[in-house]
Amino acid sequence: MTFLDDLTLVLDLLVLVSVAVFYTGMWVWIEMRRNDRARAYTHLRGGALLLGALGVVLGAIAIWGEFTWPLSVIGSDGSNVLASYDLLFFDSLTLLAFLLIAFGVAIRLRLPTHFVGMMGVIIGLGIIYYGYRAYTLSLTLDPLETLLLFLGFGAVAIGSYPATLYIDWFVVGPEVPNVDPFPTDPKPREPLMWNLLLGLFLLLVVLAGIAALFYGFDTAWAHLAAPP
Repeated sequence: MTFLDDLTLVLDLLVLVSVAVFYTGMWVWIEMRRNDRARAYTHLRGGALLLGALGVVLGAIAIWGEFTWPLSVIGSDGSNVLASYDLLFFDSLTLLAFLLIAFGVAIRLRLPTHFVGMMGVIIGLGIIYYGYRAYTLSLTLDPLETLLLFLGFGAVAIGSYPATLYIDWFVVGPEVPNVDPFPTDPKPREPLMWNLLLGLFLLLVVLAGIAALFYGFDTAWAHLAAPP
């Protein structure tokens, strides 16, 4: 089988995911602080469409990788010495793509998003574990950078849960009945707590984007200098 390597493209897409999440979240937060819920919801729907599209592209790459295992180099004993890399990257990409598409669909169809956030917690823990095992096994040439990448996006997935609760309670809930987990005031009773949670989530998104960016610089430089 011809050796195929889409890692640089995947890292580019992960940077775009970070940018799209941060940009969408920032504008939704700003408009909510201005008490303009209608504009916040419009920004949210636009960002969700973009994230869903990125999820489709990442999902197509991930599913293709899951079925074909393109990272394949056969050793002298007949074993695939890169099989672990297929599992590491394509498993994680499939889970991330699932979250992005599910969030985009939930927003477009005006469905509760906290179900997606709940799945994000489980998926985030799984991605962090993948990264930890890759680090302990030294699977890549840049084990620390790989660990930081997986930690970053795993933390973002976990942090998406309070963000989706905020969306269901305060952005969409007042306009769409029964989206929120249970009835509450149309404005947060603890605005400081929510500002801290949302601020932390956006910080995690920035850190994950930086991890993908720096890993991408290393990878793109090495892969462009010596392509397979």
